[in-house]
Amino acid sequence: MELRRAARIVAINSEGRVLLFQHARSNGELFWATPGGGVEQGESFETAAAREAAEELGVDHINLKELWENTAEFVFIDRLVQQHERFFLAELEQDELPERVRAFHQREGIVQVRWWSIAELQQTRELVFPEDLPTRLKELGEESFS
Repeated sequence: MELRRAARIVAINSEGRVLLFQHARSNGELFWATPGGGVEQGESFETAAAREAAEELGVDHINLKELWENTAEFVFIDRLVQQHERFFLAELEQDELPERVRAFHQREGIVQVRWWSIAELQQTRELVFPEDLPTRLKELGEESFS
């Protein structure tokens, strides 16, 4: 089993919607996930989250608030991965991501970007990670988004 560390970003807009990226696996399976990625050698979770915000959201200076930690297990290509994740809240002013991040999204297998309400997340039959995201967002409450 491969052990991995990742920083994930719960990006919220002014309407309280959360930004998710749809990824395509090599087998064609689609899933939605929060922005973020692996923590590189010598990085802290916080530094990785800021780097991921620049790469995936096009935001160079961002205020991040640590929310929660999680451990997830999944199959990536042909190997089992156990991923220790830290999630950070980021409030975004704009709904549109800059043009400069689109090439990065293509390389990363991101096929679609969408803002979701908690109600939409609760009702969807699509695969969303983390699976408990709607519950976690409700626990944060509206005061966390303002």
